[in-house]
Amino acid sequence: MLSLPAIACENYPDIAGKASVLLDGETLVLDTGDDGQRFVKTGERWSTACNTKYGGLSMTLERAPDGDPPLKVIALLVSKERENGELAPNIIAELKHQRYGGFCDVVATVGSDPHDVEFSAADCELQRAFDGHPALLVSALFRVTECENE
Repeated sequence: MLSLPAIACENYPDIAGKASVLLDGETLVLDTGDDGQRFVKTGERWSTACNTKYGGLSMTLERAPDGDPPLKVIALLVSKERENGELAPNIIAELKHQRYGGFCDVVATVGSDPHDVEFSAADCELQRAFDGHPALLVSALFRVTECENE
């Protein structure tokens, strides 16, 4: 169901949060509802994932294409290395049907329950995959429950 094949998942946690990206003067928002306070889970309108695959703790949230959302996917990875040891973009977003990525400071804070994780990132340049066209991740803050982080 996820359109990012590099992100595999073993569980489908509840995720609440909001991301804001500035692209060509337009603010694009991915919001789970109630200004990022409502939790969503994998189903008809969302796909969720959180795990420690691919070199670090990561979460992915994808909105179904109903209504053609301009910001459809956000993936935040604490770190990501390719098999050859090179760093890969640790923020991935789909903006207006185009894939963007960036090398950003992503913070994952584990709560008192080790499966309750808060991911955040802000003020980070993203670039379109095929030509480097810039976008700015203004902010992203997501809370994930039932995260496979062990």
